[in-house]
Amino acid sequence: MEDTKVEDEKNVGLLSSGYLESQKIVLPKDIFRNGFTWSCYETFKSLAFRIWLLSWLPVTTWWKMSSNWIYPFLATNLLILCLCFLPLIEMLCRKRALSKLPTQFSKEIIANSPGTDVENWESIAANLNLYMYENKLWKTKYFFYGAWDCQEAFRIAILEPFSLKKDDDSKLKSFKDSVPYIEEALKVYFTEVDKQWKLFDTEKAWEPINLDETQLPKESYQSKFTWVLKRFFSHLFLPLILQCLYTIFITRHSCLLIRISHLGFVLLMYIYFFQNIRGASMKMEHKMQYLSTITNEQETGADGWNQVARRMNMYLFRQKVWKNEEFFFDGIDCQRFFERNFVGLLSSKRVTYSGSLSVELWPYIREAQSSCTDESSA
Repeated sequence: MEDTKVEDEKNVGLLSSGYLESQKIVLPKDIFRNGFTWSCYETFKSLAFRIWLLSWLPVTTWWKMSSNWIYPFLATNLLILCLCFLPLIEMLCRKRALSKLPTQFSKEIIANSPGTDVENWESIAANLNLYMYENKLWKTKYFFYGAWDCQEAFRIAILEPFSLKKDDDSKLKSFKDSVPYIEEALKVYFTEVDKQWKLFDTEKAWEPINLDETQLPKESYQSKFTWVLKRFFSHLFLPLILQCLYTIFITRHSCLLIRISHLGFVLLMYIYFFQNIRGASMKMEHKMQYLSTITNEQETGADGWNQVARRMNMYLFRQKVWKNEEFFFDGIDCQRFFERNFVGLLSSKRVTYSGSLSVELWPYIREAQSSCTDESSA
């Protein structure tokens, strides 16, 4: 009897996934000109913004009634300063609203079976937008701007917390009990991810690439430093010039050693940032292709990593992830990228600069790591 009740409750919850089946999926990205206008609209509709507007009434009255201008002047400046905190308040409100959504989120995932492809999350985002508005969990029908936001919310609210608590049985039990259907939703999601991995993990899914005609940047540049500087200046030339001029200006009264040290520190920070931005530019399917390429590479040692670097340079250029065929400098750079951006996740389990733990990739990272270990031992 109790099982029947749970099943009926589950079926009722899944009815929301059929809201938009007979309609064209429309998301805020299709309505607003860009993300900025959407953000402004959401802020304008927020309670914090309305309170901020109403606060001008007593301040204006104060200006007219006060004989001393200094106090209303300070209040006006404080009110203007509060405007800068409205986006932060909006972010906290979104986080609070998202914390009430895991159960319905899980139901939608069970019903739609999404994978790592962002397009599979469009119907879920549209359904949840409507669900949150109708159940008064959000003030507008536009909580998720696009499918990508919905996918990231799933990682933040469900995937990563659940995965990180697997090491503690008491925490895991408490987490599953508080959010029904979550375990089934994650099984559905990981099943779809595994299907996509098997597609990437076959040579039939690889694009034909003639590696004999491709060159690594190390064969064209005098050193890796010149390669980094070339990419650095081509992408961040104007910000670099402005930052350098600002550094020279603020240190104009300091000694020469301090000025050179300050300028060198700024340049090193920019280079470090530009080196690390590569991981953030790769989508999940690009990361899966990278891991699959490592797993299926037949060559061993330095030659094997050079082959992986050549293949991925061409692949990422064709996928328009990078503007040229110079994503990796050589095999050593490719290997270090794997160790820092993939293997490092398994040991630290902390969010990196890319903002994601890539939990769905952990089994395939271990597989790629194991293949590298087998090759080195052989």
